[in-house]
Amino acid sequence: MAGVIQQLKLNSGRLMPMLGMGTYQLKGDHLKEIIDHAVFHGYRHIDTAYSYGNNEDIGDILKLLMKSGKLNRRDLFITTKIPDTYHAPTDLKSCVNESLEKLRLKSIDLLLIHHPWSLKNRGDGNLKPVGLDGQLEFAHQNMNETWKSMEELVKCNKVLSLGLSNFTAKQIDKILKKAEIPPSNLQLECHAYLQQVELEMFCKSRGIVLTAYSPLGAPARPEHHISPDNQIFLLEDETVKSIASKYVVKPAQVLLRFLIQRNIAVIPKTDKTDRLKQNLDCFNFYLKEKDMQTLRSLNRGIRFFPFSEFRSHPEFYADEPF
Repeated sequence: MAGVIQQLKLNSGRLMPMLGMGTYQLKGDHLKEIIDHAVFHGYRHIDTAYSYGNNEDIGDILKLLMKSGKLNRRDLFITTKIPDTYHAPTDLKSCVNESLEKLRLKSIDLLLIHHPWSLKNRGDGNLKPVGLDGQLEFAHQNMNETWKSMEELVKCNKVLSLGLSNFTAKQIDKILKKAEIPPSNLQLECHAYLQQVELEMFCKSRGIVLTAYSPLGAPARPEHHISPDNQIFLLEDETVKSIASKYVVKPAQVLLRFLIQRNIAVIPKTDKTDRLKQNLDCFNFYLKEKDMQTLRSLNRGIRFFPFSEFRSHPEFYADEPF
């Protein structure tokens, strides 16, 4: 029997399901099939982003599911993210309007700034503009101005909660100092090999909940994110497999449960319908403290998404957790 998905209360007053469905790299009919199965099994939190290029596919299947009566909008929790080229206030608002149109929604449950690193908006829709030197074209954008424009979207009910993604503590503090509406959520890479304890404590003290992307170690990540430092498969870790055997569950369920018990939401991506149900089973067991401690000992600081192409950006703080 599949587990019942627990929820976290955001400082906006909204409830966010602790298990969501990641949609990175999923498109077309296969994405629609995965979402259909996810909804059938009880998923209601769907994580999207403008840069994934699949909002229209997601909107199509959501409209179909709601029209058929399989899904109510009030039960859904949709997260989406502003890309790096749309940080300017006017660009951001047009991006949100386009996202709402493609997702077939009147409001977004949680809007995140995808990265703190702004890129030049050429006006041609290119999300990764490259100059003649072959390097990304960086831009400077005051994130407090970006945040203010997001607050305006909350006031007109186009967005219900606000958050950040891949931000450092220092960058979050800059937002908090001037924010009228504080961030509800920080989405970040977090798993047994990169446990983000420092950011966890920082956010907890400020009423910000965490969402972990790549909670299983991103085994299907694109090749350009693979480096000598991260050529390792978390799902094959012998300690994780040993604990999974002890509880008669899959390694993936142990890794998800480890984060859930830390009150961190998870958004694993899968293109296999059977794994949707398997992931739900992380709510059917509880890790003993001894096993939690064993999993804590796996923290190695290994990042599967190093964002190396942004390292020369002025807002890339290589010496701080993000």
